[in-house]
Amino acid sequence: MMYPYGYMYPNEYAEPIVWLPTLFAYSLLISGADLLILALLAFLFNKLRKAMPMLLTLGLAFFTVVLLGPLADLRNPDRATLLFSNAQIVPSEQHPGTSMIALMGGLMWPLGWVLALLFILLYFSYPMHLKYLATRNPLYKVLSLGVSTPERFRAIKPVMKLVAAIALVPLAFWSIYPATLFVMQTELFAWRNWTLLPIMYFADVFVTATAAAILAAWISGRSRLQQLDVASLITIHGGGAVSVAAILVIQLWYWKNVFGTTDYYASLAPLIRWSYVAIGLFLLTFALSLVSMRYLSLSIIIPFTGFAATVVNKWNAIIRAQEIVRSGMTYLQPTYNLSPELMVMVGIISAGVFLAIVLTSIFPLEVKNHDY
Repeated sequence: MMYPYGYMYPNEYAEPIVWLPTLFAYSLLISGADLLILALLAFLFNKLRKAMPMLLTLGLAFFTVVLLGPLADLRNPDRATLLFSNAQIVPSEQHPGTSMIALMGGLMWPLGWVLALLFILLYFSYPMHLKYLATRNPLYKVLSLGVSTPERFRAIKPVMKLVAAIALVPLAFWSIYPATLFVMQTELFAWRNWTLLPIMYFADVFVTATAAAILAAWISGRSRLQQLDVASLITIHGGGAVSVAAILVIQLWYWKNVFGTTDYYASLAPLIRWSYVAIGLFLLTFALSLVSMRYLSLSIIIPFTGFAATVVNKWNAIIRAQEIVRSGMTYLQPTYNLSPELMVMVGIISAGVFLAIVLTSIFPLEVKNHDY
């Protein structure tokens, strides 16, 4: 189809938005991978020790439910098991090539989840023993894994370091997904020419992750902010926010220099306008982070400005980018019904929040003696 938008695929005309808004909510849950990465790096480099329990429980909760997003997007929950049993990871004569979706869902997610769970069980083993002594709850005895003395806990630390180092690999793959899929295995004009999309996405997800951690710290109680090392989380959050803003500025400069005198630049204009809004919000949350380092009570605002910035940025990069036709010649502005999508988005995010509540009721948010 050539008129009036340049060449269009028939299915593109019928359904311009292929990756539905559910994918937007799914991308927020990927922050669980970044929370786990932050916790594992903190353990390996002996940093953020007070915040580690919270980072681990939140990270595992969100990462556990992350596949609900693509399953909801595919609209075939009855075929969910095929994601693991029939993953097209190794090329074959019948199915040449490798599916990145299969690689991430069928290999990287199970591997990352099992390693993260193993690390968490080892990390909380001795605290669970102490909790068992205080409550005599048999569940805590099972979760202690027989680690009943500080000496036994110190003995398993080398194993914990090995598990943490290996777990970083699949989690790192997840921290830049699905941006890598958009760039490598799609033909959409905006994604193909969004050169810094994977890097921007990595920094953006860190902003989401730290915003969630700061909000969780406030929910646990204002008096515990220093105990949970919120000041360090604010520093990371601010650094991530200003990094995303800088990456967006560079991307806008690139588009201007490459497409500035062509029709392609006009089709990118709606994305550019939203990018300016996102840059403003990221700079706002960066400024608030600087102020909150001195006045910690103001940090209650940071999660909301951080979430606002990442919501605008992700919606722009994932949903609005699809509204540019594959030829790159125009912006379609299609209409779509958000009501059913909104229910699904709220549902999968609520599942992560619910699991976080369950895990924080089992594992302590504070491990008082960090030098076992």
